[in-house]
Amino acid sequence: MRLFGILLLVFILLAGGGYVYLASQDYKGRQQINAAALRHVLLVQGLPLEGEDFNTEDETPFEVLMAGGESTKTVSKNLLEKYFADNTTAGAGPAAATPGVEPTTVPRAALSTTAAVTNQTAEVKRVFALLKADLDKATTPTQKIALVEGWLLIQAESMNERIRYQALISPTVPNADKIDVAKTPEQLAADADELAHALDRRFYRVMPKLYESPDAALAPAKWQAVQKQIAEADPAAADQLKLPVSTDAADRRAKLAHLLVHLDRDAAWQKRVAVIVGLRRYAPAVATQAVRFVLMRNQVDLPIAADQATFHQNQIFLINEARQKGERARATAYERAKLVEQKTAADSDVSRR
Repeated sequence: MRLFGILLLVFILLAGGGYVYLASQDYKGRQQINAAALRHVLLVQGLPLEGEDFNTEDETPFEVLMAGGESTKTVSKNLLEKYFADNTTAGAGPAAATPGVEPTTVPRAALSTTAAVTNQTAEVKRVFALLKADLDKATTPTQKIALVEGWLLIQAESMNERIRYQALISPTVPNADKIDVAKTPEQLAADADELAHALDRRFYRVMPKLYESPDAALAPAKWQAVQKQIAEADPAAADQLKLPVSTDAADRRAKLAHLLVHLDRDAAWQKRVAVIVGLRRYAPAVATQAVRFVLMRNQVDLPIAADQATFHQNQIFLINEARQKGERARATAYERAKLVEQKTAADSDVSRR
């Protein structure tokens, strides 16, 4: 009986070990499946809008809605690093400056990287810091305008907005004689601040917390002047002057996607934006802006077509008028030739008499 008990105990221990092994394999498999599912959901839906940065315990709060109405609670740093490593590439850095040559433009830092972030607002903070660093390197208004042009011009959502940006970017202004005149250094500096402020407004509407410090703006002087104007205005006027802010999460996500997508057309950056905001918001952001560009083009094409039709109509009228006057001139020349011939014959008769 004692031998049988020992054998039974050994069997139970072996069975328990097998059960633990199978349970651990099952847990590992479930973890791998859940990780793959989470990466798929992130690629489709994007990162959470807000959240905490990575913590030392490697259990960062990370709430994402999964299948069946379940939500994740935390995420490991390794999972997000693998997610970004598999789906993003680092962009090319700025070209080196030529020694002894003052550059006309400041090379823009590459926005794309494979570094992982835990939420979309963290990415906005990272990009905003890069933009501000580039602007701080610019020593002339012309360099600042060239920098902001690349970030801002294709952000325009209407024809009037785009025309306004182009007027600020242009180095010349039309005078009363419709002849372009070069802007003065003061005008260039004011236009550079206005362009940077326009970009500030786009960042502010998706992340007002960036501007808790007045000096944090891309154009600090312009930002402080606008805030002072709002503070000194009466309540009714102040409401009109206040800068717009996204009112709900869906609107904020859409505007954040629009901002990030159109900051740079670099392919590596576009891949990263799709990973950050999710394909479900990346594709509509691109499609919506494409529709806006079509409307802008139509706003240019329609007046051109109308002008062309008016020109064609006037051209036909002038051609017909020219033909009529040509016929009249030929008839007059024919009559004149007959009269000259009669006069010549009469003069010959007079001479003979």
